[in-house]
Amino acid sequence: MVLKDTLHYASYFKWVFIIAAIILIFYSLITLPENLISIIGIILFLLGIYLGLDSLSDMDKMSKKEMKLFSDIKRVKMLSTIILSSIISTAIISLFFLSLKFIFPSKPLFNEFFDLGLDCWALILGLLCLLKSIYDKNEYVKSQHI
Repeated sequence: MVLKDTLHYASYFKWVFIIAAIILIFYSLITLPENLISIIGIILFLLGIYLGLDSLSDMDKMSKKEMKLFSDIKRVKMLSTIILSSIISTAIISLFFLSLKFIFPSKPLFNEFFDLGLDCWALILGLLCLLKSIYDKNEYVKSQHI
């Protein structure tokens, strides 16, 4: 139980990462920096960490609204489909960004896209954690109604 509570409280660190991502989004919209591609990569990385930490939350502490959401199998399937399609499209985009460095090795701009492609994989891992969390929450809600 101590580990379960520790992981649940660790999931609250997700707010630090989402706030940092929001600040970076506003920064890049207001100032339009030269290294915009790098900042977008950092934002994607922070969002991936946010999603990963969100999946650490305790199922026993779900709200009634969440219980209602995860009891509806159609919504769960729709959410899972959207997240899975996001994972696949992000993976394709990431592989494209990663391949640019090898196709055009002399262009420094494509090195930034290579880094962006690596940051996309953090987002993909976060989305995978979210997908697993949705599945686990659905199973938990099913087990509570039996």
